[in-house]
Amino acid sequence: MTKISPFMTVLRAALTLAFLYFGLRKLGSFSTDVAIYEAIGFGQFPRYITGSIEVIGAGLLWVRGWEGRAGLLLLGTMIVGLSALLIWVGPPYWHMLLLIVGTGTVTWGYRDQITRLIP
Repeated sequence: MTKISPFMTVLRAALTLAFLYFGLRKLGSFSTDVAIYEAIGFGQFPRYITGSIEVIGAGLLWVRGWEGRAGLLLLGTMIVGLSALLIWVGPPYWHMLLLIVGTGTVTWGYRDQITRLIP
């Protein structure tokens, strides 16, 4: 069982706020987010998928036993998102790098939850 440190609690709280903010922006059809997904060229459907994953992942960060999986889900989302920005849109992407470091830290901190899933 992972010992919950105050640092990890603060990090999960910060990530929750960030992912709720960015996820709700995508689901709320803010013009900046709509423009980014138009620039990528796959239409608006991926925006709804990404926004939903971000909001659900933010909630899962607080479900006991799911913190590691939530971190892994959000880490994967951020890696794909950063790749899309680098390929099709361009800067700024510093916030994506911070979110990758944060979600990677949560995933590593709760790695025992993930390794238990592997038979």
